[in-house]
Amino acid sequence: MNRTLIVLLGALFSQCVQAETHIIKQFLADPVVILDEQGKLQREIAQKDAPTQPVPVLQYNQALDLVQVELTGQKVWLDPMDLRIEPPFNITTLPCQQVPKSLASDSNNKSTLGYGAGCNQ
Repeated sequence: MNRTLIVLLGALFSQCVQAETHIIKQFLADPVVILDEQGKLQREIAQKDAPTQPVPVLQYNQALDLVQVELTGQKVWLDPMDLRIEPPFNITTLPCQQVPKSLASDSNNKSTLGYGAGCNQ
């Protein structure tokens, strides 16, 4: 009985330790828009009045794309587009495109934009 309890508690705490903690590193918008849980504007605060130290994200509402944090003792919702969050919530990976390379004899410019260094193009 004790051994089973210890194993279950160990599994529970190991998942808590492995859970990723998201931190707001910087407020990008000026003013910072404070929202309610439905995404409606409550108030605005100046960027200079926003916290300068990292703020932990308490909750993420994926349906409305909002994050809940605690500011000045109150739990409020913020738009993640106005924040620098590490690690980011939504990371999109796109496959590199196979684009033909231009030759000197080509009359059209077949340049690519936005593929990035990882695509080796």
